[in-house]
Amino acid sequence: MIDALSDSLLIGLGLFYKALWPILFGIMFTALIETLIDQDRLADILGGRDLLTAGKATAAGVASSACTFGALSITQTLFKKGASAEASFAFSFASTNLVFELGILIYALLGWQFLVAELLGGFLLIAIVYLLVRLTLPRQLFEQARTRLQEQFPDDPAPVRFTRGVAAPMGWKEQLTSREGWQRIARNYFHTLGKIYKSALFGFFIAGVIVALVPTAFWSALFPAPTGPAGIVGNATLGVLAGVVSFIGSIGNVPFAAALWASGVSFAGVIACIYADLITVPILNLWKKFFGWKAAVYIFVVFFLTMTTSAVLMEYLFSALNWIPPRLSSQSLMGFLQVKFDFTLVMTTFALLGTAVLYGLMSTASRR
Repeated sequence: MIDALSDSLLIGLGLFYKALWPILFGIMFTALIETLIDQDRLADILGGRDLLTAGKATAAGVASSACTFGALSITQTLFKKGASAEASFAFSFASTNLVFELGILIYALLGWQFLVAELLGGFLLIAIVYLLVRLTLPRQLFEQARTRLQEQFPDDPAPVRFTRGVAAPMGWKEQLTSREGWQRIARNYFHTLGKIYKSALFGFFIAGVIVALVPTAFWSALFPAPTGPAGIVGNATLGVLAGVVSFIGSIGNVPFAAALWASGVSFAGVIACIYADLITVPILNLWKKFFGWKAAVYIFVVFFLTMTTSAVLMEYLFSALNWIPPRLSSQSLMGFLQVKFDFTLVMTTFALLGTAVLYGLMSTASRR
């Protein structure tokens, strides 16, 4: 048991190491957006419920390139300031599924087929969630959630304080070229980091336990080979549930999905697991914290249906194109998690150095 727990801790640390730089870069993008962009104006642009507004939200989400926790932070801010639920959810899916760092990880670990499925599926996820929310949204419930957010996270009207969501006293060019602007960015950076780090660390530990202690035979028995529509839907459904209980966001879910692929889980089950980053247990807890438990239940149901449907359609499409890739070995997964001189080490070093610089800036501002 001690050896098994040690292995789970090492795997959890390996997953954390691989996901650290994308998470920190995602939080940095979040801090830049919250500091430099007029969120009131962006929220006004995203206030409609039409397709054009959803398209604008998708473009904004791709540009934000945030981690799951950072994306949810921006989503609740935009929604609080007036963005529609349709636009807010489109932003969430775009900023977690159509992003550069996630694509790198998927390509390196699972191959180009899963990368294409992630990108195509990302747009499909947005289209499906838009349709479902447009048809079923309980508008009164979400207006109550908006009021709850405005009361729980009110904006600070004092522009001299470096607080999250405060309108900038200068333009974005001036902020990027001034010490005061970067101090604002640093304050927003550590505000988001402080809000998510406990859930993230707990999630990586739980994921390590799942990968290390759950035998391959369990996954093989849980995900029987799909022999028809019912089997494919069943695998996709179980894949989303596996992603939910993995406790990790978008980046961390990829190595876990790779472990499922190495264990014999179907293509639909694996890609569904990757899609599930917006409804993992820690993220659901944040949805509940921001929007209330009734709205969180609605979000879970709609997102679950969206993710399952998209995964099923990807299975049919890739099977028809003969694009289902070969299996990944367990040895390849463990080798991927090792610390060595590579792109991950370089980017992690830059991310940690950047964090240290921002901490110094924030400390200087707080002493004034």
